[in-house]
Amino acid sequence: ALHTLRLNLGRNAVGDSGARALAALKESPALHTLTLELWDAAVGDSGGHALAAMKEAPALKNLTLNLGKNAVATSGAQALAALKETPSLRTLNLDLRWNPGEPAMHRH
Repeated sequence: ALHTLRLNLGRNAVGDSGARALAALKESPALHTLTLELWDAAVGDSGGHALAAMKEAPALKNLTLNLGKNAVATSGAQALAALKETPSLRTLNLDLRWNPGEPAMHRH
């Protein structure tokens, strides 16, 4: 069974439909470490909401989502931020730099 997966799909036209397809990884029963590099991949709010469903992955302990330079606005960012409440997660790395929903306090 798959335990660790790292996919670098940055600068590809993954889009919201691709993010929804990747969110199906939540069904992997033994997956405990997942890294998705989706920098500049045309992911918007819908894709952000889909990826937030990773909270349902039964064995996931470590999650890294690099969604920098996409079109994730406030709604998608809030859904992704709620991942921090996932009881099984021990490590969460979420990069939303250069998105419309990036909190103003992080802008310089």
